Amino acid sequence: MAFTLDQTTDRGKVRLLIYDITDGVYKTDYNFSDADIDAFLELNSDDVWASAADACRSLAVLAAGSAFALTIPGALELDKKQISARYMALADGYQARAQTSSSNVVEYIDSYAIEIDQLGIDKSEYVGD
Repeated sequence: MAFTLDQTTDRGKVRLLIYDITDGVYKTDYNFSDADIDAFLELNSDDVWASAADACRSLAVLAAGSAFALTIPGALELDKKQISARYMALADGYQARAQTSSSNVVEYIDSYAIEIDQLGIDKSEYVGD
């Protein structure tokens, strides 16, 4: 499983959002390989927020498989049932961000100024030039 962390790439941004990074010592404490992150990006048309949401959903499924609660009255209380729910809440937040991200913004021209010189050459300024 290959692992790279470069926050200037979409893969690195997804890793950063889901905190899928190594501690720098063992370099084996990550959940997704580069190919896995690339697959999330491909499934979501390279949308970083939607890809992070899908990765969180995968982590929720992983956490649900090992969920348990242990209570020793007066001594210890350990509840790993909430981990899956927290990943799902994070996925919901990232999905909402994906739906309102700037990549979905459509620009409209609400006004324009036409300027044509004496020779009939269009000197107007258009949005996007």
